[in-house]
Amino acid sequence: MSREHNFHTTGIVSCETIVDDDQLHIDLRLNLDEIAAAEVERLRQTPGRPPTQSQLHCLAYQIYRARRARGRLFDPQLLGEPAWDMLLALYSLPPRGEMLTVTGLSLAAEVPGSTGLRWQAKLELEGLIKRGPHLKDGRVQLVALSQQGRLLLDRYLLRLFCCHGEIPNLSGG
Repeated sequence: MSREHNFHTTGIVSCETIVDDDQLHIDLRLNLDEIAAAEVERLRQTPGRPPTQSQLHCLAYQIYRARRARGRLFDPQLLGEPAWDMLLALYSLPPRGEMLTVTGLSLAAEVPGSTGLRWQAKLELEGLIKRGPHLKDGRVQLVALSQQGRLLLDRYLLRLFCCHGEIPNLSGG
């Protein structure tokens, strides 16, 4: 009689079943630890050069563009993550010479202005972005990543880059 059948008919799980399950979890953890240790050793023996800031910006821009492209195939309301789109835009567009205003950031995330303002307020409250006046036109507010926002995006992109060993091709081709 199988364990499942025994449980369903009696509603009781034997101690042997619990012990077997515990042993399976222990064995699985040990195997994962061994795999992780082997991966660490492999990386130690063949250290890669960490990506440059330019490569991280390129990766962020590829992610940003891939997210814009999916909006041409799917209803953008199904895929909405305005905060993430804003963070990617603030990370990847300024190195390309595109400074973002409050309005421009909403457009970059492809959300209505009121939605963009709400998300920008949330991101600012979380300490991920900062807003300030344009140096030449005080009526315009520029938006940029805060130091914390940049650090967190650097960490995320570095991990993504290291998982692939290079800039992954996100263009679909």
